[in-house]
Amino acid sequence: MSLTPIITFKAGICDLESGNVVKPKPTPGYIYLYIEDELVHFCWRPRTAPHTEPDLDLVMVPSDGTFNPYQPAGNAAPTNGRIYVLKFSSSSQRYLFWLQSKSQHVRGNPSYFSSRDIRLGEIVNALLQGEEVDVEGEIANLPRGSSSGGDDDETMEDVEGVDHDPSHNHGGNSGGAGPDATGGDVREEGQGSREGGADGGRA
Repeated sequence: MSLTPIITFKAGICDLESGNVVKPKPTPGYIYLYIEDELVHFCWRPRTAPHTEPDLDLVMVPSDGTFNPYQPAGNAAPTNGRIYVLKFSSSSQRYLFWLQSKSQHVRGNPSYFSSRDIRLGEIVNALLQGEEVDVEGEIANLPRGSSSGGDDDETMEDVEGVDHDPSHNHGGNSGGAGPDATGGDVREEGQGSREGGADGGRA
């Protein structure tokens, strides 16, 4: 498989525990997107794996998928990490990911979505909608943490427009939810789950 990722950033994948509680897995990983045959592929891999061997590779039909911050609804327990949900209009299938870059909160609150985190999600979401995005320009203009915010990640360390070398690990986890983080009941999240349909075009 020959591919060049258009964006790559630190993120772990989550499991659902009993009671549908979100449980981030500790494996250091990357989310990355690439385009093949004019379709966006949404991928996740451990940082030790080459970019040609993702654990997850989803072919995304334009406007079918959305990538947004996970917000438990109602009385569901709040998450204690920055969790994004990839979900589909054609299916009830969903995938949850936790950001593994250092929190930009002044006191290190792991569930704080900074303007940088939000903009990163917006870039991914725009690509999933089939929009034209100047990814390199957007990455160059991602908001940085303030000098007092404790953000010690460098832009090219946690977000890149090209693939990381698999040996370029940066020391494992560097923030985010952490392996012991938990979240709310995914069934209570925002929109109700949808039944039937495809699983979001798994490749």
